[in-house]
Amino acid sequence: MRIGCPECEARVDASVPPGPGIHEERATNRLQGRETACRNCGHELELYYY
Repeated sequence: MRIGCPECEARVDASVPPGPGIHEERATNRLQGRETACRNCGHELELYYY
């Protein structure tokens, strides 16, 4: 997945593992996160996903 760095607007490539997504029937959906840094300016980014 590609996202833009909020500091320098460079594109940051980040991988997010496949997950179950959001399902109303399941009470075990948990928000997960992953950290990465921009290779251009070093700004730390946090990605959250289900």
